[in-house]
Amino acid sequence: MVVIFGLFGKTGCGKTEILQRLKKKHPVIDIEGIARTRGSILGDLYHLNMATQEEFDREIYEKIREAQEAGYLIVEYEGRKIGGIKKLEIPSLLADFKNYNYRILIDCPYKQQIETLVSWYKPEREEEKKLLIERILTLRRSFKNLEMIKKIDRILEKIRGDRYYEAAELIERELYRSHYLRNIKKIVPDLVVYNRDIEESVKKIEAFIEEKLRYHGISWRRRSWQD
Repeated sequence: MVVIFGLFGKTGCGKTEILQRLKKKHPVIDIEGIARTRGSILGDLYHLNMATQEEFDREIYEKIREAQEAGYLIVEYEGRKIGGIKKLEIPSLLADFKNYNYRILIDCPYKQQIETLVSWYKPEREEEKKLLIERILTLRRSFKNLEMIKKIDRILEKIRGDRYYEAAELIERELYRSHYLRNIKKIVPDLVVYNRDIEESVKKIEAFIEEKLRYHGISWRRRSWQD
């Protein structure tokens, strides 16, 4: 048996950054890091080279074995699949939120969220801009709903005009929001963290985790879990 602490919440509110800090002292399974993608339709843009299913399975099951020895793990909930155009299957232990003992909801100021999305997706070169537009066009072709197609056309208009903050607002509202709200509605959070400051958020989460580990009789040792 392994006690699972799951991070839930909006894209761009710092869940990955929080995981990276927790990884220094706790067994963390970074699904996005193992998959080499940020998890969304735009997650494998630019510099990322997504893992194959074989590579993903090998590494993630090794991390699960390490966590089972520790008695607990911390993970960002991703659902059953992760990826952009290509999808990777996530093991059922981590894919089914019902396996999560504790659900930690991460929220943040809206402006902070949008600025994070801009930092991820704003192209640095014309070549990257073309790649971003092609990815949005690929997404557009996957929809038959005319209203959704119109929304995606508005996103393309903003990108072509180099209005990336406005494009990120539309991407968050039209593409991401329904996905994470659907996941959030499935859970009753055991802890809610409003992430204005990453270090303060990590301290709050660590205190919660250590309290629950004591409840489960799990010995927590301060050690490095970094690769």
